[in-house]
Amino acid sequence: MKTKNTPIKHQAVLVLTASLLFSSMFACAQARPMSSTTAARVGVQPDPAKTALLQPMQQMVTKLKKLQATGDPDFDYALQAKTHVQGEQDFLKQAAQSSKDSTVKNMIQSLMTSTQADISLLDGTMRQIKPARPNQAYTQQQSRNIEAINLKLQQTGSSDKLTSDVDKNVVALLADHQQDAIDMANTYLQYGKNATLRTYATQLVEKATSQRARLAAMPK
Repeated sequence: MKTKNTPIKHQAVLVLTASLLFSSMFACAQARPMSSTTAARVGVQPDPAKTALLQPMQQMVTKLKKLQATGDPDFDYALQAKTHVQGEQDFLKQAAQSSKDSTVKNMIQSLMTSTQADISLLDGTMRQIKPARPNQAYTQQQSRNIEAINLKLQQTGSSDKLTSDVDKNVVALLADHQQDAIDMANTYLQYGKNATLRTYATQLVEKATSQRARLAAMPK
């Protein structure tokens, strides 16, 4: 025979089970590491080791996206490449203030010298070019490259790719930047005619490929 207090006991068991289940879920949530995007939503302060290095790269891609394309591969690439190199130079200045590893510091100083030479060359070449050969295919393909740079930076900023180790962050961001330079140069070489810029783009691909190999060989 069922007693009158059976339903009450059943309810108590359900309450106890639910309480244990909630406690278990809460414990699991506490144990799970918080992602960067989650941290941002709950108001956790971003790591300066990441944000200080990302900022010049983000400013660079913003400038690239705002450039008004003429459609002429030579003129547009000179301006795009100059903007890209200036972004690298700003990044290197920030990295020089933060880096602690002597090997990374030496690499930064070497790259700062070469980027200044690149900016001077591109600036002088661009002044000699008058936009005259609109090429929609070039404009579209280079626009895709720039959007890919933007997306990559967004993903890097919201993922765990960067750590609290400044020097490792410098190496990771430089490797990506060098690949972006290669992609932009290869696109130009498909359409560009200016002899100086073609030589620059060809040498850039070789230098950036070699630089990426050196970066990959650095201690992790």
